Formats: sequence, C-alpha cells, structure tokens
Amino acid sequence: MQPRGVIDRLDMEDIPIGSIVKTPSGRVGRVVKHRGAQSRHDLFQRVIIEFDEPYGDSVALQPHLLTLIQKP
Repeated sequence: MQPRGVIDRLDMEDIPIGSIVKTPSGRVGRVVKHRGAQSRHDLFQRVIIEFDEPYGDSVALQPHLLTLIQKP
C-alpha cells in the first residue's frame, strides 16, 4: 500500500530504451530515446517513441502519460 499523498506513476527510468509502450491515443510504439528538460522554461523530461506505421513517425511524451507494455 502506498503512503498517503504518494502518486504511483511512471518515470523516465522506469521505461528503458527499447520498451514497447502505449500512448494516451492508443498507439503502440517503441522507445528510442530519453530527452531531459530542454530549457529553464521547459522542465519536463520526455520519452521519444517511434511507430511502425507510418514508418519514421515519432512523438515525444512525458513518461507518466505512457502505459508500459513490455520491457526490452
């Protein structure tokens, strides 16, 4: 049981490169890169996900938005 006030959600370290994940829109893809905060104004870490269809399509999402399907 989680202590009160603790939110259990995925962090970038929980999703290794090569993992299969599901996005909030339902698309399934493979994690290809981790990206840290880009500037002082953008403090969020992001996971880069590539999709098979269409080939080369990718998206950068915050880790807590993803559902981990399979680790590499």
